[in-house]
Amino acid sequence: MASTGKKAFHESKAKQKQAKKRRVLFSKRVSRTDALKRLAIPTKCLAFFPLFCGGHALELPVRDESGHCWTFVCSIRKTGAYQKPVLQQGWREFVLAKCLHVGDRVTFYEQESEDGIKIFGSILPRSRYGIEIEKTMRPLTARPC
Repeated sequence: MASTGKKAFHESKAKQKQAKKRRVLFSKRVSRTDALKRLAIPTKCLAFFPLFCGGHALELPVRDESGHCWTFVCSIRKTGAYQKPVLQQGWREFVLAKCLHVGDRVTFYEQESEDGIKIFGSILPRSRYGIEIEKTMRPLTARPC
């Protein structure tokens, strides 16, 4: 096998290994409210986030495709049966920086890191959150960011 073939083989294996440790939490098209105010998150995703521990908000550090770390505040309703999680603080800054528009796709995922947390002699994998965006095609007459 030529050295370029070996390199491609090992890169492919690394990507497969990374994909196995990655779990998509949700993927959705950006709505008008998502683009202008806050991102609504499916309630079922709360099971994958840290516990709120009696509060109604928590910080989520999230890495984008370029490796930049964003801090979003995920909040839930203080009262009522339906928690309705949303990302508010930090979200609008992300939208502006990435020029997100209605119809673009946002995918949140959880990925185990290679390093872990050692607790009572056991090493537990640490989760990291990531975000990817997929832009929709816009006509040339569309407004830029």
